[in-house]
Amino acid sequence: MKKLFYLFLLATLLLSACGKNTAPKEVTVDKNTSVEDIVGATVKNKFTVEEKNGIVTISIQDADVTKGVKSQMLKDSTKIFAELSKLKSVKTPSISWYAPLTEPGGDKDMTEVLNIYFSEEDFRKVNWTNYEQLDIESIATHYHQNEALGH
Repeated sequence: MKKLFYLFLLATLLLSACGKNTAPKEVTVDKNTSVEDIVGATVKNKFTVEEKNGIVTISIQDADVTKGVKSQMLKDSTKIFAELSKLKSVKTPSISWYAPLTEPGGDKDMTEVLNIYFSEEDFRKVNWTNYEQLDIESIATHYHQNEALGH
């Protein structure tokens, strides 16, 4: 009976170890890396990227806005900006997060809940090496959040 128990325990551990890894993968940024590669490696949400003359606009749709989501949006945004700083073609990046908010009539509408923008000068002067330590709210050229995210 003990052997059967240990066999079951071993099988369970092996199955759980083979489970899907939900942590975002790391991207090694080089000259062939695209903005889409960087964003896709950081967020699991649906997103679009527009690039023109060094101006990069990223729109991310977060279908599930819950308490504590703002801190995750800020972490993900900071990581994306840090990775974008390695691309010479990116001059002025911005990230807009959208989420379904309930309108006064009861309808849910995709609304911008967070917008972060860097001018070229501000983007280049930030030391992105230790991006986890940065306060993106205070260093961004423009920072705006919807009241739905709280303080």
